[in-house]
Amino acid sequence: MIVPGRAHIGHIMRYVGRPLAILFAWDVIVTAGYMGLAQHWIEFPALPLTLLGSAVAVYLTFRNNVAYARWWEGRILWGSMVNYSRSFAREAKILLEQGKVELARTLVHRHIAYVHALRLHLRRQAPWDELSPRLAADEIARLKQVANVPNAILDRTGAIVAGEAELDSIRLAALESTMTALSNAQGGMERIKNTPLPQQYATYTVLFTHAFCLLLPLGMVESLGFYTPLGSTAAGFVFLALLQTGNDIQNPFENSEHDVPLTTITRSIEIDLRDGLGENHGLKGFTPEHDVLW
Repeated sequence: MIVPGRAHIGHIMRYVGRPLAILFAWDVIVTAGYMGLAQHWIEFPALPLTLLGSAVAVYLTFRNNVAYARWWEGRILWGSMVNYSRSFAREAKILLEQGKVELARTLVHRHIAYVHALRLHLRRQAPWDELSPRLAADEIARLKQVANVPNAILDRTGAIVAGEAELDSIRLAALESTMTALSNAQGGMERIKNTPLPQQYATYTVLFTHAFCLLLPLGMVESLGFYTPLGSTAAGFVFLALLQTGNDIQNPFENSEHDVPLTTITRSIEIDLRDGLGENHGLKGFTPEHDVLW
């Protein structure tokens, strides 16, 4: 996630620099052609271009709203994961009997392994380096045989609670309620991950935006003349930036600089849970690297 801050010209140019350079080159070609063929230039009506620009702007705005809704829902679900994780750790310490301190510690450490496994599961990355110091070797060997590693960890945690915690029905129901909420949050994240934006949004926005940018200098050159590359490129920048913004945020778990900062969130969960256990862990929260929070 790019943290809020000053806009840097270099970053802006890298953001849409290549298509903008192509558009500028096309503007120069159109302007040169108009100046050389002014007597025979085919008049391009401005009204259809204006209507097309308005339609493209509406379409891009709608697509970007849908993309941001996906990104924001992903952030909300991870916010819920933070809250439910704290609740699970607190309940494990409070609801278990006094003689079950080590079991409560084990459950909390398993949950830390779970959130890291979930982060890597959503990013389609191997979790074994994160899980090796947190789980037993035999369990990791079993996890390598399953498709959904975080779900398997949560299932095993539930089995441990049911088999070893020796809780009465009321306390067991309280813990199970929190674990159900964790599972629901994971399901929501997987729904976003496994359901891409409809192909029409991915294809038509690119087609319409690029077509509009190609037609733009044809409709402006008669009125702007030599200033056409400047005016057309400036207007095209707005549309290209809107197009790229939607592309960046439509998949919030892709491990790019525009994603929900899962690495930072899971580190925060781990710090909170280890602090609750009174451990001297020495972990610190992540800070932005080059204005990006991962």
